[in-house]
Amino acid sequence: MTALVRAEWLKLRTTAAPWVLAGLAAVVTALLVVVIFRTQGGTVAPSSGNGPPTFVGSGVPQTAQQLRNLAASCYECDLFALLIGVVCVTADFRHKTVTAAFLASPRRWRLIGAKLLTAALVGAALAVALLAGTLLGGGLALDAEGGSFAALARQVPAVAPGVVLVFALFAVLGVGVGSLLTNQVAAIIVSLGWFLVLEGILIALVHGAARWVPSGAAEAAADVTRGQGHLYGLFTWWQGALLLLLYGAVFAAAGSAVVARRDVT
Repeated sequence: MTALVRAEWLKLRTTAAPWVLAGLAAVVTALLVVVIFRTQGGTVAPSSGNGPPTFVGSGVPQTAQQLRNLAASCYECDLFALLIGVVCVTADFRHKTVTAAFLASPRRWRLIGAKLLTAALVGAALAVALLAGTLLGGGLALDAEGGSFAALARQVPAVAPGVVLVFALFAVLGVGVGSLLTNQVAAIIVSLGWFLVLEGILIALVHGAARWVPSGAAEAAADVTRGQGHLYGLFTWWQGALLLLLYGAVFAAAGSAVVARRDVT
């Protein structure tokens, strides 16, 4: 298994797609830090007439919750971890290396297990890198604006375990989706379509679904409030983590069964 994990790691670090996804995650995280400085510092002033509300005050996150949201701003990039998991499987089918991979590991479930483990480790590593970048960039910006770098650093232990867990589980879920579909373009489109469009529509139609969908489970597991999911009563962090793990396990098991029986010649 160790050799298989090393081989999967070699595949990921020598292909462009995972690095592109990691770079996009870093860019999005930087933009989210800017958004938090613009919207979560100070207070909200009610609008006059029909205009939108305006933000007044220092523009610097100060409260514990604001600093926690800043420290966990990379949490919104969990979708990139899922896409890395998708690429971990579908790249073999796209680059026609899947036959050689199965010949090297005739027991296909071991190969899928190696991909699951590798994707989880890469997802966790991506979360750690983004958290570190957020702490450095956000902390320096906070310090320059008169805030406290130390206050931000004290919030990192409160959010880091949940964020790392969610990124790892999303990567596992991505491996399951990729194993089911195998076509890289189709798997990416389905993943983006669900998380960016269909999931929001489902929650808007059935509010009670918010706690059951993968994003709601991830929000509960990370214990970080995003969007309006918290208005619909999410699970506790451990319930969310178990539900997200269940999603990953079901998709991984289904994908493994499909790949084990698929003719790739």
